[in-house]
Amino acid sequence: MNTEFKNKRVLIAGKGVSGKGAREALEVAGAVCAYAEDEKEWSKFGAELIVASPGISEEQPIFAFAKENSIPLIGELELGAMLNVRPIIAVTGTNGKTTVTQLLGEILRRSGRNPAVCGNVGSSFSLAASRGGYDCAVVEVSSFQLETIVSFRPHIAVITNITPDHLDRHKTIEAYCAAKLRIAENQTEKDFLVLSQDDIALCSLKGLAPKSRVLYTSLNRKLSGAYTYNNAIYYDCERICGVERVKLEGEHNLKNVLSAVCAAKAFGIDNASIVDALTSFAADSHRLRLVARVRGKNYYNDSKGTNIAASVCAARAMSGTTCMIVGGSDKGYEYDELFASLPKHVVRVAAVGQTASKVKNAALRANFENVQTFNDFSKAFEWAKEGDEENVLLSPASASFDMFSSYVERGEEFERLVRNVK
Repeated sequence: MNTEFKNKRVLIAGKGVSGKGAREALEVAGAVCAYAEDEKEWSKFGAELIVASPGISEEQPIFAFAKENSIPLIGELELGAMLNVRPIIAVTGTNGKTTVTQLLGEILRRSGRNPAVCGNVGSSFSLAASRGGYDCAVVEVSSFQLETIVSFRPHIAVITNITPDHLDRHKTIEAYCAAKLRIAENQTEKDFLVLSQDDIALCSLKGLAPKSRVLYTSLNRKLSGAYTYNNAIYYDCERICGVERVKLEGEHNLKNVLSAVCAAKAFGIDNASIVDALTSFAADSHRLRLVARVRGKNYYNDSKGTNIAASVCAARAMSGTTCMIVGGSDKGYEYDELFASLPKHVVRVAAVGQTASKVKNAALRANFENVQTFNDFSKAFEWAKEGDEENVLLSPASASFDMFSSYVERGEEFERLVRNVK
């Protein structure tokens, strides 16, 4: 048992999955914990350590309190690293990280290993590390979590892609990129870093000087890593399987598959286990899924499309005329790039939620006039379904927190409305 935290007084900022997981893990290790809810009580508690959840930014008072009182402050991800004793495969990126994390977990299970799939998916890393019983950890990590790492060192780090996101928190794209790149800062020459050759611009990698071995993925270039050639998936000139055998659909998912294959091969997984997983693995239920076909119209749930790049991918995957439902809580960017990149078969847009006016203004700047704003999600859905388009696509390019607790709740509401279509 880890004795480093025995009898240590720990203040925990945040009561979500990360905060609750951190508290449970620390209490198992013998720590005395309290949530940092009442600022007036912080000094009285006598904290020797502060653990901040990823939703707590450096602008929050708890950070200033820690600095002023010389109290060490770490993130929940760092706590997990301190409790963990097994190899780590860590996955980050603007889009695709959940799919890659879950697919890697499935590949490892098919190979006979017992992975802990955790982080932004499933339980918190610290809780999984505290419970133990796994032989490797596959951890989905966000830019928020990477901001506060100290010793976190994945044996294999994956960056799926980098496009603008969370600018309300990071303020600039440069700061966002820098946070993502921290995933590799503690790696050594014994470790691996997987990067997308197709979806990470060189300017995004400014300042990256990894000590680890860098592997790449690409849909159209042979390189050191995983790539497609002649409708097959390869790793370092070794054929893995034909693309047609992959259950996940769409170009964006094929890119996710390459990231997972590259990481799995670097981890020493055999081809048979990889192919076994690729032929059976299905994506998150709220990531570009056909919910139903009603009266000749297809309804697609892509509630997890929470940024522009993800929603562009979803729109391009549609076949036939499409009405999109776009908008949600504000992440600090405009939507001009969305309308500059939408395929021509997207002919109407229902703009909804906190960002509705920003979506409409961007549409009009792009001479896309068939757009309507709504404050009510169900009314946006009703307007979308009444058109003549072949598809209705929920892909908000926005977070959900203006109207919903999560993208899952938003997707479930969309599917409920679809079920009620007469």
